[in-house]
Amino acid sequence: MTIFSKPVTLIFSSIAVVTTAVFSLCSDDGWGMYDWTSNFAPESYVDDKSYEQLFYSANMFYGDEWYDNAHSNRFGSSIVNDWKSYLGNKISDKDLNYYILNDSSTKDVKTITKLISTNKTDQKWSKKYDLKDDKTRKFFTFINLAKSLEPYTNNTANWNYNTDSMDAMNYMTVAEAKKIENIYNLAKDPFLKSRYWFLTMKAYFYSANKNEAVNFFNKTQATQERNDLYYRGVAYLAGVMYKKKDYARSNFMYSLVFDQCPKLRVVATYCFHPQEDKDFQQSLAMAKSNSQKASLWALYGYYADPTQAISKIYELDPKNKHLDYLLTRAINIEENKLNAIDWSYEYGNKPTMKNQVLDPKLYQLATTIANAKNTNSPYMWNTVAGYLEIIKGNHKGAESYLALAEKNIPNTILAKEQLRLFQLFNTIASVKKMDAASESKLLPELKWLFNAEKLRAEGSKLRANFLTAWSRNYIATLYKKQGNEVLAELFFREKEFYLNPERTEKMQNHLLKSNFTDWEKLAQSLYNVSLDDIYEFKAIKLAYKNQIQQAIAELEKSNKNKETVLYGNPFNGNIMDCNDCDHVAYQKTKFSKISFLKKVQEMQNSLASGNDKFNNAILLGNAFYNMSHYGNARLFYANKIINQYGYDIDKLYQDMLFSNKLSQDYYQKAFAAASNDEQKAKAVYLLTKIERNDFYLSSTYKPFEVDYIVFNGYKKLMKEYSKTKYYQEVIRECGYFRNVAGN
Repeated sequence: MTIFSKPVTLIFSSIAVVTTAVFSLCSDDGWGMYDWTSNFAPESYVDDKSYEQLFYSANMFYGDEWYDNAHSNRFGSSIVNDWKSYLGNKISDKDLNYYILNDSSTKDVKTITKLISTNKTDQKWSKKYDLKDDKTRKFFTFINLAKSLEPYTNNTANWNYNTDSMDAMNYMTVAEAKKIENIYNLAKDPFLKSRYWFLTMKAYFYSANKNEAVNFFNKTQATQERNDLYYRGVAYLAGVMYKKKDYARSNFMYSLVFDQCPKLRVVATYCFHPQEDKDFQQSLAMAKSNSQKASLWALYGYYADPTQAISKIYELDPKNKHLDYLLTRAINIEENKLNAIDWSYEYGNKPTMKNQVLDPKLYQLATTIANAKNTNSPYMWNTVAGYLEIIKGNHKGAESYLALAEKNIPNTILAKEQLRLFQLFNTIASVKKMDAASESKLLPELKWLFNAEKLRAEGSKLRANFLTAWSRNYIATLYKKQGNEVLAELFFREKEFYLNPERTEKMQNHLLKSNFTDWEKLAQSLYNVSLDDIYEFKAIKLAYKNQIQQAIAELEKSNKNKETVLYGNPFNGNIMDCNDCDHVAYQKTKFSKISFLKKVQEMQNSLASGNDKFNNAILLGNAFYNMSHYGNARLFYANKIINQYGYDIDKLYQDMLFSNKLSQDYYQKAFAAASNDEQKAKAVYLLTKIERNDFYLSSTYKPFEVDYIVFNGYKKLMKEYSKTKYYQEVIRECGYFRNVAGN
């Protein structure tokens, strides 16, 4: 039975691409949404940057970068600092950075090295540096040799389109690499000798025979100081082993690099890649100390089961440095499973904690270790234990653990905010009824929580989004159970709320109050619907019922909303439905929402009086058509409550926005009042547009099957009005009708 929770080939398949992507550092050296499901920021308690990209993410990689992007500068500053200590003030910091890290310095380095090797002087360089100084000479000689490797180390295979194959790699000859080894053998200065050792490892790795790197390492590794240079050499060796398919040894070596060289921790993790269960077991068997075993389990925890890895490492060493990073992964993975989100566009989101699926092994392990108080960071384990107790519903236990954590928590803003976030979570979750006492207790804490979103926007790592949404939903749920629909809605919007006229009046009356409690002020600060929006909403609904006078009365109360200017002329009735065309067309008169309704009322009164029946009816038909989803005045129903701005109309509003019934009624009146065939042809065509819209909404319409029919209006137009000028205009502009008519 495998020790992995699923087959190793599946666990490590995700890293196969990464291994290729960073292969130059693995064996050739040459993607939250977590903010919405998580309360726990790993950075709160693990401030070692070498772990940051190993924190859990639902994307492929953690953090702002999608990949490990430190290849070219990972060791830059430390290399410069080492040489600075060696040289003293012989070469300035600026020049050291230039010669060591800047590719454009190659020519200068060659020139200076040639002067040194020939014992010649040059006014330019001799004036700047003491080229007779032993350490200065050795610096330039070494840097020149190091730069000579760059054509091989920076070499990548390119695709050759002429041969349809990869171009051959440019490898250093073994003889060239051997020369560097000879220099290493002759070196006496310990500082230089260790650097020539690494340079030799690098040369053999990029040579035509990588096995020479293994031979050289085996001959010399016992004499090397266990520093970054040594573990960089081990990483090369691990890459060679991987190429030889000696996966167990390769992975063991990467685990040594992971453990002992923080700068290569991310690279070692991405390159760690057991092919089978036995590879991992064989790597474990190679470990000679608990520390080495722990590093293997730490890598296992990254890919497979962090809870099991924590358990194994804790048995080996309760103070192992990798435990904290693994705990963050275990908790963040568990949060992603526990904290589901039911998205509701523009109405917030509904997070729920599935506490019944909390991993009992993680819960037991975290609380056991917290109680033992024998880790390097007991505050972190107490915080996590408290968090898990909140999820379990044990609020007294959570309070106790969080109080213990507070006694020795790191003195950083993020650590303190993280603890406060969990304390607030526990306080909110322990409230079972919303009353004056609960409101008083929660008010200051919720003010802090809702302000924490601003902290996040300012660069804080605190994850407050989930708790912000969850707390609003939780409090709203309590109010709803208690029958307080207004406060429930203020804390958490429901899109159906205003479809109930009684609820609408309740909210309107509440917002009309002249005095509010501090709690009510907080609730209203979270709400994005105003009195103006409510008046506008009521007006829009009345307008679609053709209750224009009442709609005007409501819209007049809406202050700024009523003056919203419509993009197109809502009384136009063109042959083609082209909103953008109507929006850019010249308009002698621009209509706002309120002036539009008043004009509709004016025309209705005129029609009722028997004046200019055809034109009034046609224009009113156009007005109601353009108010619908098909027309150029969709902006008329733009409202925070209705919230329908795109093409996918919510079922709650389809009957209102898809209906052309009022347009149809007015077009029929226009047809009845028409005095000539031109007018009748226009009315018939406009009625046909409604017939077309109804067809596309009906079950008869089946894309790629029944998506084209001859509408009755088209038949009538061809049969009775083919002699009209309007008919010719329709033929010219409407391709659908042109096909029907056979023109």
